[in-house]
Amino acid sequence: MTAPVEESKSTSSATSILRARALRVVPLGLRQSILAVLIGIAICFVIMLFVADEPLVALQAFVFGTFRNPYSFGSMIAIATILATTAFASTIAFRAGAFNIGTEGQLVLGGLTAAVVAGAIPGGGILAQVAALGAAALAGALWILIPTVLRVRWRTNEILTTLMFNYIAANVALFLVNNFFRDRDSGAVETPPLDQSVWLLRILPPSAANIGVLFVVILATVLWLWFSRTRAGKRSEVSGLQPSFAEYLGIDATKHLRTSMLLSGAVAGFAGGLAILGISHAYIEGFSPQYGFLGITVALIGRLRPLGILVAAALYASLITGATAMQSVSDVPFSLVFILQGILILLITSQRIGSRGGAQ
Repeated sequence: MTAPVEESKSTSSATSILRARALRVVPLGLRQSILAVLIGIAICFVIMLFVADEPLVALQAFVFGTFRNPYSFGSMIAIATILATTAFASTIAFRAGAFNIGTEGQLVLGGLTAAVVAGAIPGGGILAQVAALGAAALAGALWILIPTVLRVRWRTNEILTTLMFNYIAANVALFLVNNFFRDRDSGAVETPPLDQSVWLLRILPPSAANIGVLFVVILATVLWLWFSRTRAGKRSEVSGLQPSFAEYLGIDATKHLRTSMLLSGAVAGFAGGLAILGISHAYIEGFSPQYGFLGITVALIGRLRPLGILVAAALYASLITGATAMQSVSDVPFSLVFILQGILILLITSQRIGSRGGAQ
């Protein structure tokens, strides 16, 4: 009777270790996210005091500019749709123990693929939309395939490989558009505009808000069920937190890592498809204002939890839309958003902010 008791204690101890390590990887307290956002906005206001003639006007536009009219609110929804999707892509990898910093490149190639496929299918319509979004997801998965193989087979640091692949993706997309898919009637680096039949249905015209937000809600629900209600999701997290312990339990950690990285790339590519079909309606160089990198910030604010990410995406998109309003009513530049992004990353990744006694 002693052996089972000792085994139970050993398993309980191992579980406690895993939970402690999970807290070290990503602080899970809601308090930290709220404090980080409030402190970040306060620091931005201090900056406004030095650069703005009317700092209170600038702050009001920055925080509440999203709600000044239906168009601004719809723009916030459109941006939040993409941010949430890229944040989900980051979350899938992060919770499996991998750091996919290449979501921007996967999004760019997914967007280009969606534009080409949607434009190539005669008649357009729902069939073209489905094919374009599916092809975008496939492009994202294929683009992360090499970093995945390098990580799984040779333990190459995926942070470096996925980061470098962002720049390769941008140049590959530039080459393909210039040589094969460019709109010859336009002076910009872009593909021909898509037929309106392949646009995602707008829900708050004339803003860019579209039914892509429904896909995001469905994706959030699926991820929540996956991580909290399925054995495979739990095994994926255990594999990421402690691969050796996962192998001891008979879990194929390498398989879960590989699957999670490919799914992460696919979701990032899907985000690119949503941006093309729902917002820009053509692949345009620079169509993404760093949605991939911003998605990492949103994932951290949301604590890698689907519901938290939805809230964080709406908040961050609101600040982006507010920054546009702020720039129109004051002399504070839009780049303040990127200062806020850096501040939030520093604060959110701190183990001590909002914690009692710091990390243990």
